[in-house]
Amino acid sequence: MKITFPDGSQREYRDGMTGLEIAGEISSRLKKATLSCDIDGAHSDAFRPITGDHAVRFYTFEDENGRWAYRHTASHVLAQAVKRLYPDVKLAIGPAIENGFYYDFDAPEPFTPEDLAKIEAAMEHIQKDDLPLERFELPRREAIEFMEQRGEPYKVELIRDLPEDAVISFYRQGDFVDLCAGPHVRSTGVVKNIKLLNVAGAYWRGSEKNKMLQRIYGT
Repeated sequence: MKITFPDGSQREYRDGMTGLEIAGEISSRLKKATLSCDIDGAHSDAFRPITGDHAVRFYTFEDENGRWAYRHTASHVLAQAVKRLYPDVKLAIGPAIENGFYYDFDAPEPFTPEDLAKIEAAMEHIQKDDLPLERFELPRREAIEFMEQRGEPYKVELIRDLPEDAVISFYRQGDFVDLCAGPHVRSTGVVKNIKLLNVAGAYWRGSEKNKMLQRIYGT
């Protein structure tokens, strides 16, 4: 396949190589620094295989898109830590935001400062485990059944509200799976120096008619 880089140069690579593998053929330093990539203008995981001729750009922490993928993965690490410590908590949403990330949870009891310390410690263990992130897709019916089996009603609602032609994707890291469009960094080991900041109330989907959830902020 022929890959075109931002400076206009072109090189040929084996069809099916990932962005990270291509970055590694350029330099080991670039591969280590790459957090995500751009394929024909679309922000993508750097660990996804690329097939055919495309224009590719690599993103590091120096780029906003790279920082976005980094923070987005941090939110998944937060959710994984919470589910490990408090299995009955239900997952809502967890995006990257400017200078950090958050995740909304439906928890039977309010999170305390002591809870945040425990969650932060669990996140550090997940980071040290260096779990690879894996993306997979499911048809709508199977996606709904998958999240119903995992006891995640908020995820089921989100799937039901997606357009009929939507690609429904998930990301797995170890024993944790989340409904997500991505992109993400290659593994949990990339996400370091995490600090949880505070907990705030947040209505589900921003409507006061819905249940009040707990939003944990981190950076």
